[in-house]
Amino acid sequence: MPKVNVNIQPTILNWVLEQTSDDSLGSQLRASISNWIDGSKTPTFNQIQDLSKKSHIPLGYFFLKVPPVESINLLEFRTIDSIQLAKPSRDLIDTIHTMEERQDWMANYRKEQELDPLSFVGAAENEKDPYKVASAIRKAIGIEETWSMTASSIRDAFNSIRAALEGSGVLIMMSGIVGNNTHRPLNIEEFRAFALINKWAPLVFINSADSQGGKLFSLLHEVAHIWCGQDDLFNDRQGLSTKPLETFCNAVAAELLVPKSKFSECWEDSRGDIYEKIASLAMKFHCGETVIARKALDAGLIGKKNYQKVADNAIEGFRKEKEKGGSGGNFYATTESRIDRSFMRAICDGISSGTLSYTDAYRLTDTSRKTFDKVAKELGGVIW
Repeated sequence: MPKVNVNIQPTILNWVLEQTSDDSLGSQLRASISNWIDGSKTPTFNQIQDLSKKSHIPLGYFFLKVPPVESINLLEFRTIDSIQLAKPSRDLIDTIHTMEERQDWMANYRKEQELDPLSFVGAAENEKDPYKVASAIRKAIGIEETWSMTASSIRDAFNSIRAALEGSGVLIMMSGIVGNNTHRPLNIEEFRAFALINKWAPLVFINSADSQGGKLFSLLHEVAHIWCGQDDLFNDRQGLSTKPLETFCNAVAAELLVPKSKFSECWEDSRGDIYEKIASLAMKFHCGETVIARKALDAGLIGKKNYQKVADNAIEGFRKEKEKGGSGGNFYATTESRIDRSFMRAICDGISSGTLSYTDAYRLTDTSRKTFDKVAKELGGVIW
């Protein structure tokens, strides 16, 4: 088959370069793109197909006259350690699109089932007291004040609170990659989690590339956003955001993990220097040391330098753990952890009722004909 040359606007090619990292394209392809931009060479259709795959930009976008305007409301809320992000990655953009699609499907499903909207979404919109909001969340999802202290580990605490939230109607999705593509890892430096507000299907997405303590705190931070009724894209790794709403949601999350009444009592009873006390209480409440340090800072028990040292050590410790790497884990267990249980059960119900095709079910769950049935069964989905 003869090569077919195509005419691509330089503005489109420049936009693609802005959207794509150097590593994903490689030096040879980037050099070719430069030649296409200056007009010294013309790309073939196959070359544009290859560029589309490597850049993760839809093929149709390349044949537009001007770059597309991708309207993603969530990106208005993006911050990274309180610094506004100028260039969201394709990985983040594609993940948001996928979660928006899942949320839309679930919201429509619940409406068709004639379920009422969830009353707690936005219920704390005008509340100024984080302790009242934390108390309201505990009551709504049915957990005790000391729930984290009764867990066996941080992982157990995460699974426990996730189950309580899913049972209350909050969708919890989690992954460290885009879809099921292991070659597209999500960057923890870009975001830790995000929340999409919807009265019928509020959704929290957790970047599973984060630490165990980080995932737990991010989940609770985003839950606070659901109660406040505002979308969020979270990456405040040191808990020092100056934005009022972020500070408020951090306080709610910290109170959910470490209640003020229990913290004061445990701090007095613990032994050792400041850092030993912080480590001891982090184990007792099954949370990250940064959370304990923040509670101590807010209570006037430590200074900002002490807090900063704990936060810096936590980030450095996590970085070293990531460098060590580890086993890939169990494929099915990992896949199951990415999907909300109630979402999967609804998907199976849609298949059973004939309102959802298997093809759409595979797409909505990032599974395949080979993996769907096993994953669905493990998550409690039944097709009749």
